[in-house]
Amino acid sequence: MTQFHLIKPGTLTVGTYTGFAPVTWRDDDGTARGRDIDLLRAFADKWNLNIVFHFFPFKQLWQRPGNNEIDIAAGGITPLESRKTPGVVWSKPYYTVQRSLLIRATDREQYKTMSDFSGKKIVVTTGSTAQLDTEQRKPTNACIIYYDGNQAEIVSQLLDGTIDAFAEGDICSNYLATTCYPDQLAVTDLHPMNEPEHFVFAVREASGDHLLNALNTFIFDHCNDY
Repeated sequence: MTQFHLIKPGTLTVGTYTGFAPVTWRDDDGTARGRDIDLLRAFADKWNLNIVFHFFPFKQLWQRPGNNEIDIAAGGITPLESRKTPGVVWSKPYYTVQRSLLIRATDREQYKTMSDFSGKKIVVTTGSTAQLDTEQRKPTNACIIYYDGNQAEIVSQLLDGTIDAFAEGDICSNYLATTCYPDQLAVTDLHPMNEPEHFVFAVREASGDHLLNALNTFIFDHCNDY
């Protein structure tokens, strides 16, 4: 069997984030869930590896493999130039998203683009591409609120009128609007970033080329299954 140079031999140690359902989240009993999680569980099974998950804030999650804390960081990470980190290599892309705003369904005629949010409150995940996009495009007097981790709490604030929008990738916004809160939420301001926004895994370089190559092969063969 190919020998991976893992932090703990025989165990794939993954760092992830709790607030990007359906990509990554944590259920009520503390178990890691999501598309990223399912893909990595299947990869670990293929190579007869144990797998453990640790939860971190999203901000600078991709740096943790380079700090030798984890073998892989997973959580809807886009390989921005500003995120290049010593000791970290990117996997091949496995998903592509667009930017979007999650709003109340009753506001879908009022809020159609970012320019409609003058004087309004928009929540973003700290350190995310949603933060970058919103900061670049928002009206001058729109208020950005930074949060980390609890989608349900933010949705509750959206529904009760405390905030006006939640900036997320379309995979998350569509999931919340159609699966979790049908008829209560809607998606607006759907648009791509200037560069296509691909999701990748951040891999500890010291874990070796064998791990990265095996993961890339698995992504190529199975990314559409999750």
